[in-house]
Amino acid sequence: MTPQNPFQPIVQAINRLFNGGTRLSPQDAELQRHLHHGDDARRQQHFDKALELYHEGLTLARRYDKPFAQSAFLGQIGALHTARKAYEQAEEAFAEAKALAERSNDPSLMARALLNQGAFALRRGDLPQAHKLLNDALEFARKGNDSHVIGLALGNLADVHLKEGNPTYALRLLRDAVPQAISTPQSASYLIGRMGQAHLQVGESDQGKKFLAQATQLAGQHGQSELELLWGVVMADQLYKENRLEDALTMYDMAEQLSTRLVNPPEEWDLLRSLQHRADALYRLNQAEKATQTAERGLTLARAAGNKAAEASILMTLGGIHQLMGRSEDAIQEFNNVLSLLSDGDRVEQARALIQLGSLESERGNNEAAMAHLQKALTVSGSDDPLGRAHTLRRIGMIVQGAEMPEKALEYWSEALTLFESVGDHTQATRLLCDIGTMRRAISGINAAMKDFERATVMLSHVKDAATRGVVLSNVANLYTDLGEVETARSFYKESIELARQTTNRKAESLRLGNFGWHYIMTGNALEGANLLEEALMISREVGDANYVAVQLNNLGLAHHEMRHYDKAEALHRQALTMIESDSKWGGLFRSNLGRTLLARGNAQEALSVLTEGLAISRKYSDRETMTRTLARLADVHLQMGNLEEAEKLAAEGQQLAGKLAYRKGQADALLVRAGVAAKQGNNEGHTRFLREAQRLYNILHDPIAEDLARTLKMTTA
Repeated sequence: MTPQNPFQPIVQAINRLFNGGTRLSPQDAELQRHLHHGDDARRQQHFDKALELYHEGLTLARRYDKPFAQSAFLGQIGALHTARKAYEQAEEAFAEAKALAERSNDPSLMARALLNQGAFALRRGDLPQAHKLLNDALEFARKGNDSHVIGLALGNLADVHLKEGNPTYALRLLRDAVPQAISTPQSASYLIGRMGQAHLQVGESDQGKKFLAQATQLAGQHGQSELELLWGVVMADQLYKENRLEDALTMYDMAEQLSTRLVNPPEEWDLLRSLQHRADALYRLNQAEKATQTAERGLTLARAAGNKAAEASILMTLGGIHQLMGRSEDAIQEFNNVLSLLSDGDRVEQARALIQLGSLESERGNNEAAMAHLQKALTVSGSDDPLGRAHTLRRIGMIVQGAEMPEKALEYWSEALTLFESVGDHTQATRLLCDIGTMRRAISGINAAMKDFERATVMLSHVKDAATRGVVLSNVANLYTDLGEVETARSFYKESIELARQTTNRKAESLRLGNFGWHYIMTGNALEGANLLEEALMISREVGDANYVAVQLNNLGLAHHEMRHYDKAEALHRQALTMIESDSKWGGLFRSNLGRTLLARGNAQEALSVLTEGLAISRKYSDRETMTRTLARLADVHLQMGNLEEAEKLAAEGQQLAGKLAYRKGQADALLVRAGVAAKQGNNEGHTRFLREAQRLYNILHDPIAEDLARTLKMTTA
């Protein structure tokens, strides 16, 4: 609660307060000067001087028998004591103002006295008492036709409802309040800021931020530093919640600078919470050094205040920073510190620490230790923490997936998805749906995955988080490329790249640029694909992600293959292979692409060896889409060598597998080889049939091979 506006703001109604008309008497002018000078001293943080001036004004108001002026000064004295947390003195001042109002029998005086007492109860957290007093103030203000107090009473009542979790009704009150008091600058900032808060709480974030920005600007223009800080903090917290991390950091920094100029900042300003959020934001932006410095500041404050919850939260961030920097032992130590700190405390945070420990052990290949931590996390989170259980099940599914048990992983993920949806966490639900869809595609093909990606796309209407929207759109764009939905895919790629840039996520930008490049290669524009991949490579090298570099080098090799730069393509594929573990899943795919280029260069024997090795690796990992590609390419090698029976066998296997997966590209490639086998066997009918079906599939995919095959078919059937 800000120390200025919830209480009686006298300057705006000065004529009424001093029983004035158009001209002030010498006595009223003297009282007004004390009020102005007191307010000026207060704005300059000279609180003792302000209090002295207010008391002098009160003495004069009593001498001149001016009830409204007495009430005005008592209100300012009470407000100032409240701001300084001298609650006993504040209560005395407000009680005296109430007694004065009762003696005067004036509804406006009573309204202002009750407004001050209601705002005081609100500040102290006594919501029922605040509710009663403010309603009474509203009733008296309406009797006295005091629009200014009506507006402030409605504004404070709205704050009560906000704190009670009833933002819809608060918004209704504020819509009535703003026209009543908007003409007074001090009240305007207060009420418009509360409007912003109410909009945020009902989920209208864009409207809420618009009002908060206006309220912050108004407060700054009228020297209301406490309000400027208050609305700045609310805005920063919202930006942080929306993962607009750089904007949030800017607002938090501005808020801290402003707070240093205030002797008594509003209680909503919490430096410790600000440092927690800033450390986490910097960590998530991969700014490890700044994140560590900020976290250490927060840790010092948390320990000095004996705030174990904040200390544990900051230790979690420090653990994540260590993990980011590859210091797994330090990360494990921090997460264990969290568990020690919260041994009898926050079970949700304990579960988070256990999940991170499980993740670390999994990364180190210690799956048994990882599962032990995660099973314990399930026990700790229990049924009363569905979100913690969901995160744990998701992590367990990732470990099981890594152990090549995809069906079991889907079981864990399906339960996690249900839990995320049950608590309304659409962000995590959409991300998990993408993982589930990718897994289903690997197991059963594109058609099986469609419903998951479609659900994720529909669920985006509930997701404001730019990072999550980018993840979903990027995944769906890849799917649409393989379905031949070229224009939709391009639209989604572009939006996902823009979202990565908005959130300054360089790794995501690199990945999505690379995927977009692959899309152009698949749809016949290899040069544009190469340009995008070169841009993606530059970013991946800047951020030091070797896996991304390897994948993008491999895809750049595909682009140069399509442009018939076979020497360049071979060199790129070989370079990509050197950057990964030789027998990893990527090893199967990279060898498949290298083998294809070797065959194009006329090195059939080496192509046979490389493709055979690649196929074995892809079978080991059940990477079925890569298997279909490699089977078709291996079949093509045998076709070139004249081994027609082996070529037909491999191509038929590839076509059948691709058909089960609804993988059109794999089907078309296999059919093309089978057409070549049929031609060499003198089977003209089979040759034409296979070519026609391959041409149909390539045409759906917008693959330029379709045009070449159409010409061939025209010549064949002429």
